[in-house]
Amino acid sequence: MSRVSENSSLNSVNYAVGKTKSKVEDLQLKGSTLKRMSKPSDDPIGNVELMAMRSQNVDADQYLRNLNFAQTNLAYTENILEEMTDILVKAKELAIGQASSIYSPEIREGVSKEIHQMRQQVLGLANKRIGNRYIFAGQKVLTRPFDQDGKYMGDKNKINIEINKDVFIPININGNELFFGKEKKPIERSHVDLAIPGLPGGVEIKVDLPLPNLEIDAKGIHRVPASTGEDAQSVAVSVFDELRSLENALLTDNPQIIQGLLERLDTSTERMVALRTEIGALTNTITNSETNIEKTKLLNDAHKSKIEDADVAELMGDLQKEQAVLKATYRASANLMNVSLMDFLK
Repeated sequence: MSRVSENSSLNSVNYAVGKTKSKVEDLQLKGSTLKRMSKPSDDPIGNVELMAMRSQNVDADQYLRNLNFAQTNLAYTENILEEMTDILVKAKELAIGQASSIYSPEIREGVSKEIHQMRQQVLGLANKRIGNRYIFAGQKVLTRPFDQDGKYMGDKNKINIEINKDVFIPININGNELFFGKEKKPIERSHVDLAIPGLPGGVEIKVDLPLPNLEIDAKGIHRVPASTGEDAQSVAVSVFDELRSLENALLTDNPQIIQGLLERLDTSTERMVALRTEIGALTNTITNSETNIEKTKLLNDAHKSKIEDADVAELMGDLQKEQAVLKATYRASANLMNVSLMDFLK
């Protein structure tokens, strides 16, 4: 007959009590946090899903910040475009009134001062900033986009911002596309008499060349008065040039030039209205993206709750059961260890 050693009984008691206490402590921890998972080993697969959803939520928070930044920029830009449109509409109204011959030079001179102030207002709006960033400078946001003469100092690039995974939208309008339109002008051409040296008696060839491509050679090329061809090239004309031309036409009392500027003012106004429409479409995109991101976050939170949160009723039941087991283990251990010298002598 073999006897159970005292050390073996002690180790068994320690193991049983330790195991039961560990379960109770684990359930108490889950009860205090109401989380089914307190460490990755509780549910490795669920932990992978939780990490993926937490990463998505972190990205979503950044996208929401990007959307807020984009919305602020577009709102500022739209307000400025609205003010510029009103100024151009007012300038056209004045130009229509002054295009007729019923007004005196003195009246036109007074109107020219108002046009000058309008030009200064447009220049001030063109150099507007959000904080220390110029709105219409393209990507050169720290460079003043227009000088006093209306010369553009920025670039033609867009600032794109990510509003969702691999989805980018522009949040600015550069000054070139806003303030400059294209005007068709005929290419000036010239007749050239070309004398080829080295041939008997010389040979004269007459050709038509655009003036920008014409090189004058004192030995063989002679320019005659230019003629106008049917070809045309695009020349950039700014809103500042149009307002300056209108101001000068009023000062020189020239209703014909004033009449000719009406169409150009219409074109500039239509360009700004088109850009305002583009901004409206971008604003709608931002609103829809923000709604979709919020919905995605709610779905992620709901799914995360199913994986991570504990069933309170089940948890409390398990806790009470393990506490009862622990008490029973203590009683059994006390009986097992409650031995005397006479028990060993039996």
